[in-house]
Amino acid sequence: MYTIFWILHMLACLLLVGVILLQFGQMGGFGGVFGGGGVDQIFSSSSGAKFFKQVTIGAALVFVATTIALTVITAGQQSASLVR
Repeated sequence: MYTIFWILHMLACLLLVGVILLQFGQMGGFGGVFGGGGVDQIFSSSSGAKFFKQVTIGAALVFVATTIALTVITAGQQSASLVR
């Protein structure tokens, strides 16, 4: 169970980093490095921004949920204390 949550957590982390870097901010986003208007050709500016916003929110929710799940699973395990 721990491994499944850990894998989901890592995927959410990578997805968050990628989506945030590809979003268009005040400086044009990191997406310009990969060919400039490639995202504009696929999505219109309003629907593309909305799509990236929804993916970011979804990935953030998965990140928070897996963080809580990993904390609960780890807290339930007995481990040897370093302080005796």
